[in-house]
Amino acid sequence: MIKRIIMLLCFFNLTGCFLIPHVLYKIDVQQGNVVTDEMLDKLREGMTKPQVRFVLGSPLIVDVFRDNRWDYVYIQRKKGDLVEQKKLTIYFEDDRLMRIENKQLYSLHPIESDARGTKNTERLIEEEADEQPERH
Repeated sequence: MIKRIIMLLCFFNLTGCFLIPHVLYKIDVQQGNVVTDEMLDKLREGMTKPQVRFVLGSPLIVDVFRDNRWDYVYIQRKKGDLVEQKKLTIYFEDDRLMRIENKQLYSLHPIESDARGTKNTERLIEEEADEQPERH
């Protein structure tokens, strides 16, 4: 009899732990660099790296092997679910701003078009292998 009671208590404890994650509050998380349209409007071709850093802040990713590329990544999660993911890539040539790639990789609320004028969808956009410039 005591064994059954102990087993029932263990069973209810284990099933109770299983139900807890559904009840717990999950905070909204924003990670990475928030880059606004106003910030992008300030960027001009030919700007130096310190000027770009002043406008956008420090990049999230600086490739050690490719010092001509900075990546700004932004991820937003609400209640543990991915809501938005953006990637901004800045390319330099001779330490001057050469090109900007702005991508909306994922959004629950798709925007009309990104900086390049391409339409976005609600699904993850596969990155193409040819998007990275060749190193000279």
